[in-house]
Amino acid sequence: MYVCQFSAEVLHHLMYPQSSHAAYYVATQMALAHNGILRGLNSIYLQATHIPREDLDAIRDFLTYCQCWCESMHHHHDAEEKDFFPSIELISDVKGIMERNIEQHRAFTPGFDLFQEYSRTCLPRDYDGRKIRSLIEAFAEPLTQHLHDEIETLRGLDVYDSGRIRQAYQRLEKSLMATDNVRRTLSYK
Repeated sequence: MYVCQFSAEVLHHLMYPQSSHAAYYVATQMALAHNGILRGLNSIYLQATHIPREDLDAIRDFLTYCQCWCESMHHHHDAEEKDFFPSIELISDVKGIMERNIEQHRAFTPGFDLFQEYSRTCLPRDYDGRKIRSLIEAFAEPLTQHLHDEIETLRGLDVYDSGRIRQAYQRLEKSLMATDNVRRTLSYK
């Protein structure tokens, strides 16, 4: 069972873009990133109940993996909101053009935050894989919807200057690469 996945229609549009406009490149790159996010979440969901309760080291490692996934999510969405979305607004000259995506970030954030908090504060001896799954189920649908919708938003940027769209995305990539080694996980004693 998968919690979330990309539809065949989304993947088809990415594999066969309508033109060489940078919006399609950006949408494809973002879809690849989103696919990694979904696959990471699915791996957590699928493994959560299969870790032996007596193997505290494995549980500790798994909780660290959950924390890393959460940090990656924060890193991705924070950079979009701080750097990329404002650039798109300037390029398009349409105030709030990315607002729907920001609202969707806010829609899954409460459930996501509970999952992150559990992964950061749960002691290995108190670990409950069913709890992990329940927490994921609480935010998976709005997260998945957002990850799909954002691709369509990006594809819709094909009416704006292709070069400027590509430059904005390159700045986002550069920013992400320059800041991707931050670790905020807790160490267990």
